[in-house]
Amino acid sequence: MNQSHDTQVILFKALLAALWVSSLLFSSGAYAVTVPNLATMLTNIAEAVPNLMKLVTASAYVLGMFFVIAGIMGMKHFGEARTMMSQEHGVSGPLIEFFVGIALIYLPSTIRSGLSTFWVSTNPYAYLDSTTDQYTVFVNACYSIMQLVGVIAFIRGLLILKALGGGRGHQATMGQALAHIVGGILCLNLYNTIQVLEVTIGWTP
Repeated sequence: MNQSHDTQVILFKALLAALWVSSLLFSSGAYAVTVPNLATMLTNIAEAVPNLMKLVTASAYVLGMFFVIAGIMGMKHFGEARTMMSQEHGVSGPLIEFFVGIALIYLPSTIRSGLSTFWVSTNPYAYLDSTTDQYTVFVNACYSIMQLVGVIAFIRGLLILKALGGGRGHQATMGQALAHIVGGILCLNLYNTIQVLEVTIGWTP
């Protein structure tokens, strides 16, 4: 079961990496002769972020359905084991797998709940400036990319939590799961996170 879980995580990462590279190659024309600078590359990636967000959300939905079914089957096995007076199966693992699956299926609502825990506004795009100068476009591109990173980190945290619940997280801890989840939420609203740091410790980027 541990190898199966690791294989699912590796395939999920490989799919995201492949689509990321594809967005770099084809977002601004694959036959361009000039080599783009960093700002142009980040802007091109940011243009592909909405499609990548849809891909990540769809992948989370598929994983969520799988985890919900697996959790229901695990609780069924637990009920059968209780009937046969067996203590080989526990209910905590299937329950965590079930609830993680629900969180993945309703990923947008789950993320909004996390954002509302830290911030008044649950709209991570509220701070994006509509100005079209090069610096503002570059900053907005960075924020958009960090939102994608935040969503992936949030999903990764849920996967670590699911592995811990199933007793297969031998190299992971609850702290790592919470760090991914909280860090993902902070990345989703990076602008307000920076504002909090400025007010709290007087740090100015």
